[in-house]
Amino acid sequence: MRNTLICTVGTSLFNNLKFSQEQSVQQVFETKNWQQLVLLLGQRKNTDRLCGAEINSITSICEKGLLVQRIRLIFLVSDTDDGKNTGNILKLYYENFKNPLLFEKVEFRVIEGLRDDNVQAFKHQGLKNLVREISKEVRNFSPEAIAINATGGYKAQISFAGMIGQALEIPVFYLFEKFSEVIELPPQPVALDLGFWLNNYNLFELLENEQIINKSQIEEFPQVDYIHSLIDEEKEGDDTLISLSAMGILFHERSRLQFTKQEKTLLSLIPQDDTDPDEKPINIRDDHGKDILLEFAKRICRSPYVKKIVNSLPWNPGMINSIRRTKANGLVEFVLVWTDQGLGLCIETTGRNLAETNTIAQYLQKKFTK
Repeated sequence: MRNTLICTVGTSLFNNLKFSQEQSVQQVFETKNWQQLVLLLGQRKNTDRLCGAEINSITSICEKGLLVQRIRLIFLVSDTDDGKNTGNILKLYYENFKNPLLFEKVEFRVIEGLRDDNVQAFKHQGLKNLVREISKEVRNFSPEAIAINATGGYKAQISFAGMIGQALEIPVFYLFEKFSEVIELPPQPVALDLGFWLNNYNLFELLENEQIINKSQIEEFPQVDYIHSLIDEEKEGDDTLISLSAMGILFHERSRLQFTKQEKTLLSLIPQDDTDPDEKPINIRDDHGKDILLEFAKRICRSPYVKKIVNSLPWNPGMINSIRRTKANGLVEFVLVWTDQGLGLCIETTGRNLAETNTIAQYLQKKFTK
């Protein structure tokens, strides 16, 4: 049920108000009394040009019945004073009880680095954070609940928002300046190599969690040529630092979405171990935390994809991801991230290659992480 609208935001509304020839609007704008300004806007039709691209396009989306319910309205604004002020005005406008297009919850979020006075910040932070923000909503609420209004904002931001929506299977709407109603952007074919993602799952997770790492850290991961189109490189002294590019983040998010849909099918292709769980070997060092590890080992051995517990791991405090490392021979290093010490186990699974092992690792992480 589509009930959430995510809107990219420009400054057309702000500039319309700032340069309005109407004295009443000018006077209120100069005092920065946004609440009073919203009351003046409320006296206009929401299709009035003064209301700006965001309000005009939201009106069209609602009037065409493209949302089943108006539950959540999220404005993604630029990392500038004008952007924040525009977000504040829009939030107040849609919280006004006299507005015929009320949403139950309205908020604006500043996309750090999304600004037109710093090209490096725009590329290395702004676009990436735009992908992360929309992807977070998809993970929390599912693509079926969300629509994107990509009418407002910088041209690159609008274009990328469209690409994000298409990659994550969210409808994207756009109001051309001379059109009276929004159109849905046509879907574009997005190439996806799920096998490559599965083979490099730990690399993508490492880059997502750490955001910036030394290039030497990726040498252990299998790669293909086009990995370079998914990462950004930057020299810092003698070191080369890498991070996921905006396209890399999008590839990771789309792959994760597709994996969730295909997980049962992928798992059905992997052999299972029919040994009784109580008879699967468990080897744990006689060390602090052994009782916790033993209890967890017995529990995870109930999985048909687990063959035995090879040993316990050195402590890994502070880890975020339960999967520390995987190997093509089926070994998974699993960290109990909810323990202060970062207790962990090396688990032998039924995986016959890296893709299968990473599939099992994600399944175990989802099923056995607190």
